[in-house]
Amino acid sequence: MYGEFFDIPKPDDIVFIGWFSSGEVFRSGCTWTRGRGKIFYFQPGHEEYPIYHDANIQKVIKNAVRWAKPVNRLEAPYECVKVTDDH
Repeated sequence: MYGEFFDIPKPDDIVFIGWFSSGEVFRSGCTWTRGRGKIFYFQPGHEEYPIYHDANIQKVIKNAVRWAKPVNRLEAPYECVKVTDDH
């Protein structure tokens, strides 16, 4: 069964905690910000169950995409250094 120890960086927020009948708990929804980016980790269930067809799960995913959408666009693209074989 899934359970902690889940080796991830400390989340900015824990949105969901899952639990199992055997007593294990698992941080199943976490957020982070990295620079200008946002990360949402979501573990709603197992692929053997049709959980992704559930309207509530789909709503969580849609809300996560809206939350992670960039709001402050860069005025110019990041500078990319050309990498050559010498480096």
